[in-house]
Amino acid sequence: ASSTATEDSDLVVVRAAVRRSLGTGGSTMELGCGHGLPGCLILRESIRKSLLEEDKSNDDNEASPGAKSVVVFTDFNDFVLHHATIPNAQLNMCGLRGKDGVAMDECRAAKALVERSIYAGGDWMGISHKLENDYAFSYLPSAEKPNHPQIQEEKNNRLDLILASETTYTPESCQDTAFLMLRHLKIDIGVGLVATKRFYFGVGGGADLFTTACETLSMSDQGPYSGLRLCVKVVQSYDTGNANIRDLLLVTLHRKK
Repeated sequence: ASSTATEDSDLVVVRAAVRRSLGTGGSTMELGCGHGLPGCLILRESIRKSLLEEDKSNDDNEASPGAKSVVVFTDFNDFVLHHATIPNAQLNMCGLRGKDGVAMDECRAAKALVERSIYAGGDWMGISHKLENDYAFSYLPSAEKPNHPQIQEEKNNRLDLILASETTYTPESCQDTAFLMLRHLKIDIGVGLVATKRFYFGVGGGADLFTTACETLSMSDQGPYSGLRLCVKVVQSYDTGNANIRDLLLVTLHRKK
């Protein structure tokens, strides 16, 4: 049973972010991906969409589409990426079909998988450092140049969509997840979706503590991100009546006025 209805305006925001992540130059990150099923779905559909567009461009003798969309899969453990995420991503490319139901060229799909997916292990602050400094991330689509004097110019490190599930189970993980959203969501148009339990009994995390962490970061008046604020909204709650309540949180990033 759901105790919170999703508002139409929230769905508009989420759908717009998903469309951007699937489109030309779109960018998605899945935190703590595990098997990476949400990221695999976005990756599969973005590749299918782009291959169809390439075929149409070739038929019409037009230029190929622009910058390619990218999905970044991250997990604390490297072995999870090697033994679960990457095999899942490869399996999801099998049997890719066009609108007419005809199977697409598997070699092209495999090549697109290599070009459009990045796999990175480590904690969230380490992942953030890699986003800003690692050559492997250099072909992420560039974010718009900030026009606020207190915000550092940032290229190739802000994303359209950040997905996170069960990454807010301790006070420290709440802070790290919030800080990563602050540093890497696209300003005004990026969306973070955080799936979390309302409370993590015995370890101290949860939806409320994550919201508090975002509010605390947003109150800062010093540093390179002092001109930004995170907004958090519960868009859906799931309460079965016999288990911990789960919340889906919508996170957006805006300039302070």
